[in-house]
Amino acid sequence: MKYYKPEELRAGMRLAQQIYNKQGVLLYKRGFVLNDQIIAGLQKFGLLGVLVLEPAEPLPPVSDEELEFDQCQTTWMFRLRDNLIAISKGHKPEDLPSLVHDIMQRFYSLDHAIVFSPTVRSSEDYTYKHSICTAILCAMLAHGMGFPDNTARHLVMAALLSDFGYLYVPKEIMAKSEHELSTIDLLTIEQYRNKAAGMLKRGETTYGLTENIFSILDDFLKVERKENPQLDISDFHMPTKILMVADKYDRMTAMSLGYEPVSPIQALRHLQGSPKLYEPEIVQALSNALLILPPGRCVELTSKHCGMILSETPGDQFHPQVLDFATNAVYDLNSPKLRDVIKIQDLMPSMDLRYPFDSQSLKHFAPDPPLQNATRRIRMRLEKARKREAAKHTHANPA
Repeated sequence: MKYYKPEELRAGMRLAQQIYNKQGVLLYKRGFVLNDQIIAGLQKFGLLGVLVLEPAEPLPPVSDEELEFDQCQTTWMFRLRDNLIAISKGHKPEDLPSLVHDIMQRFYSLDHAIVFSPTVRSSEDYTYKHSICTAILCAMLAHGMGFPDNTARHLVMAALLSDFGYLYVPKEIMAKSEHELSTIDLLTIEQYRNKAAGMLKRGETTYGLTENIFSILDDFLKVERKENPQLDISDFHMPTKILMVADKYDRMTAMSLGYEPVSPIQALRHLQGSPKLYEPEIVQALSNALLILPPGRCVELTSKHCGMILSETPGDQFHPQVLDFATNAVYDLNSPKLRDVIKIQDLMPSMDLRYPFDSQSLKHFAPDPPLQNATRRIRMRLEKARKREAAKHTHANPA
């Protein structure tokens, strides 16, 4: 499956993920075949991109838990939007504690890894959906790291409010990737984030926010939109460090405003490659909480071959048993002989290994003279045979 921008969609493409409207009502199910009318509607809907099945790709199975997860993200996003609109108007966000409770109830006590599916986001709902996904990840990480219930609730609340300031940043700045942001852009973002933090503090009593929540948010204000490898996080509270990991992972793996998502494996490797910025203990907890390489998942290996996961290694999903498509051999990547020899490079991006030719590419290929002559002779023989058959038919059935 691949992401396509709305203008890249074509009739006949099949949806790989369900799409809901702005009220949380299901519009199109997985596997729905697009037509020109539906595509025109999606383009007006403001989606950043759509996850589409490839022509040769069957509709992958999906569990009830994954469908419920998808539904939760949508309904909670609208609830968060209403709460943040209330805060922006100086009103008490009545539903915010209840939203924190629902996220905690659903994800804080999970005893197994889950598939964290990327969400389809529009320019209008990106910040809300990102905040919801970040809060969900924070709840899972708080559980995995043994945080008490009260501390975890403060962390989830902070995650829901951490991007409040981005709602005021001009869209043209938000549409840029990290690498495109100028110094002026970063200063503008900082001003709006500080402004939003001031709004929250002015309503501290009304909103029911605690000192612990503000400690997390104050630390997180130092984390710029553009990743800063030199940022000193030694004095940050552990909840803030969790928020940093959850925030970065979701920004990297979900359809974003300025760049296409990377695979969960690439995102985790990025986090693992910056131990001074992202606490290794937290990154490991994130790896344990997510089901990235279940049996049946196709992957690329460092041997330049592709393969399929056959079974997991308990406690270490990145060293499973793999079937090599090229050699038909089964490798146990957890064995001492192979552990440092063959590794999983990335998820296999496509099940369809055919080379994609377009009309322009085909113009570069022309048959040589001998092939042209042979083709011409074959066509002449076929034409003579067709005429003989037509003559026989005429004689057998005279008028």
